[in-house]
Amino acid sequence: MNRIKHTISRRALLVISGLFAASLATAGNTGTSSAGTGELQVGRYQSFVMRPDENQIDLLSVVITRNLPEHVNTVGQAVASLLDGSGYRLLPPKLAESYRSHLFAMPLPQVQRQLGPLSLRQALQLLGGPAFRLVIEPTYRLVSFELIKTTSDAYACSCQ
Repeated sequence: MNRIKHTISRRALLVISGLFAASLATAGNTGTSSAGTGELQVGRYQSFVMRPDENQIDLLSVVITRNLPEHVNTVGQAVASLLDGSGYRLLPPKLAESYRSHLFAMPLPQVQRQLGPLSLRQALQLLGGPAFRLVIEPTYRLVSFELIKTTSDAYACSCQ
């Protein structure tokens, strides 16, 4: 009789240790990632795909809603305000075409004081207006504007 109790105890010990090992293996999978798939398992039935957000890849695609402060009175000040914190900066004036300084000196239209929701790229293009094209230099994260050559070059030349 004594021998039977000892055998049961040994079997129970084996079963318990097997269950314990299985629970450790399952617990070890929580929070692990699959190297090839880019997935992070965060629970037994849940996983999270690890990839950057679109706004983190294309910094000018971030959607903004902005009320420009009262001290912003020109297009140039508005562009500088929108670029603040974006990771992009303006092309230095000595490298930009002379007509850009004329665009930036123009008064900010009252209707453009409240912008959005739209992408930062769209907001910058809106401030430039239909006569200017937004130019983006991604290597150095520079932004500028170029004059669109049209048949109405007589109007564009009058500002130079």
